[in-house]
Amino acid sequence: MELSWMGRYRGLVGQLIRYANIYVRGYNIELGGHEDILLSAQSWQVLECIIEHEDEYLKMNELCRFLGMPQSTFSKYVKKLVLQNLVERYRKEDNLKNIILRPSEFGKAFYIEKSKGLCELGFKEMFSQLDSLSEEDLKHVVSAIGNLADHLDSDTNSFTKTRLIKL
Repeated sequence: MELSWMGRYRGLVGQLIRYANIYVRGYNIELGGHEDILLSAQSWQVLECIIEHEDEYLKMNELCRFLGMPQSTFSKYVKKLVLQNLVERYRKEDNLKNIILRPSEFGKAFYIEKSKGLCELGFKEMFSQLDSLSEEDLKHVVSAIGNLADHLDSDTNSFTKTRLIKL
């Protein structure tokens, strides 16, 4: 049966679904290779997000929103990254409640070293396939995938909220 509602985008949707399923299958597998540091895909993403926003004073809940990750999951990975000396926790002098995260010097060096290998594992080839896109075309692809993620996030949140039934 043809899935006509997707039209010419069936191939794109199919590959997004395939990627998501393969990613979910392995996202908790921890890999390392450096001084007993093992990171799952999600803990790597948390480290990467902290490094990317290290010059900002973002709260943890703001950082986890960038990743579309529940705050409890984000906190779990932060705790592990702190224990592995990849991330450091700070508080502002004038606000003791909000925790500000910064990568440690070791965390930044670890990230730089390991990200080279990550690029070679598949991203380099993907990037070369996208090189023919103009900057404007690439913005449209990013926007389309972001829009899809926003809708999925909204739908997921509405389905997972506790609903009360009057007795």
